[in-house]
Amino acid sequence: MKPLTELKDELNKCVRCGTCRSICPTFRVIGRESASARGKLALIDAYLKGEIASSETYLKHIKECTLCGACRDGCPNGVDTIGIITAARAEAVQRQGMPYAASFILKTLLDPGRIMPVALKFASRIQGLLLKDSTVEVGLLSRFSLPLVGGGRLVPPLARQFFLDMPDIKALFEGARSKPAVSSATKPVRVAFYAGCGVNYLMPEVGVKSIEILRRAGAEPVVPSSQICCGMPAFSMGDLPTAKSMAIKNLEAFEACECDYITTSCATCGHALKNLFGDLLGFDPELDARVKAMAAKVRDITELLVNVLGYEGKSPPAPPVHAPWRGYPERGESPPPLSKGEESGGVKKTVTYHDPCHLNRAQGIRREPRRLIESAPGVVFKEMKFPCGCCGLGGGLSTTNYDLSISITKRKVDSIKASGADIVATACPGCMVQLRDGLHKHGVDVKVAHVVDLL
Repeated sequence: MKPLTELKDELNKCVRCGTCRSICPTFRVIGRESASARGKLALIDAYLKGEIASSETYLKHIKECTLCGACRDGCPNGVDTIGIITAARAEAVQRQGMPYAASFILKTLLDPGRIMPVALKFASRIQGLLLKDSTVEVGLLSRFSLPLVGGGRLVPPLARQFFLDMPDIKALFEGARSKPAVSSATKPVRVAFYAGCGVNYLMPEVGVKSIEILRRAGAEPVVPSSQICCGMPAFSMGDLPTAKSMAIKNLEAFEACECDYITTSCATCGHALKNLFGDLLGFDPELDARVKAMAAKVRDITELLVNVLGYEGKSPPAPPVHAPWRGYPERGESPPPLSKGEESGGVKKTVTYHDPCHLNRAQGIRREPRRLIESAPGVVFKEMKFPCGCCGLGGGLSTTNYDLSISITKRKVDSIKASGADIVATACPGCMVQLRDGLHKHGVDVKVAHVVDLL
């Protein structure tokens, strides 16, 4: 990734046409020029020319972005708006450093084996003081305005047992052999599963279901034990050194795992594995070749199921991957009620779909999740209006400006409500967190589920 000072030619490609204003989710809410990509690029250009200083106002403006990529996709001149904005954030972090709370969390994710036990012990002691029960299926409400959380936000509780700590998942660590649920005369496809932070710490049931579906589809799943955070949070905040360290650790983890494909149930993590690692490490010829070899194996789980494994959602069920689900029922946490017709007296559930920006725009995947939903038993698929609209979570916006982030979510909530759906499915745990919060905040009784939950 080029430093900001080397992106002047890219900045000059912007002719100030204003196309980005019509498609920018932050500009739609704020209505201020600096909220659009055009405005941000003008500010960054002025900063590089020495016309303005790196003030708090300047930093506030370059952080008012979800990095959804709509402006880059819609730009007639193909300006790499996301590259410029993230480079500006990185330049600011290099000069001023990271906020303490964000820095601590990123260091914890970089070295979970050393720091995580202490962090979890601390979190378990203060969680009851800072969070309270909510009335929705999954989530706790913050009592106060907290760093990186905000006040009144629906916060997903930490899982009682993390995905990578589950005994039956540990049995799938590299070197283990897992039999597929469906016998085949040919050698099964060996698939390495990347959990990501959302699945590992907050929604292990999504990871468990993903492993079960892979086995139903005839694959042989394996789980690299040394995988860590994909680095996207660090990258979005401008902490490139931490993001690079995370990329290298994950590269080494998956290189040590003999596999035909790498898959994940998180759109953001898939984008990182496919694209971000190359941006971060491509400057080194030796690393570049290794990253490209790994990226060529990466498939989102919906992409892998449809395009590689030919899964149609009708295979016989696989044996459970682990013991009965262990959650926090006293807090309302439970796996989302699925869409099987027999669970509702034969009445089919209406399901709509939210396109994660990191799946739709960053990876070009739209058809595959819809095909899986349409093949799922007991559901009727109904497209919502603006399915590709950003949910408001990305780019670190939900932690730096929660009010703006949740205001962006309102448009998505309105689309979901208008669809008349019982369930909104998506393929990104981050989007699931944001959608649950937005639906709860606006009093819309629609369940949120991952696509694999419906299969």
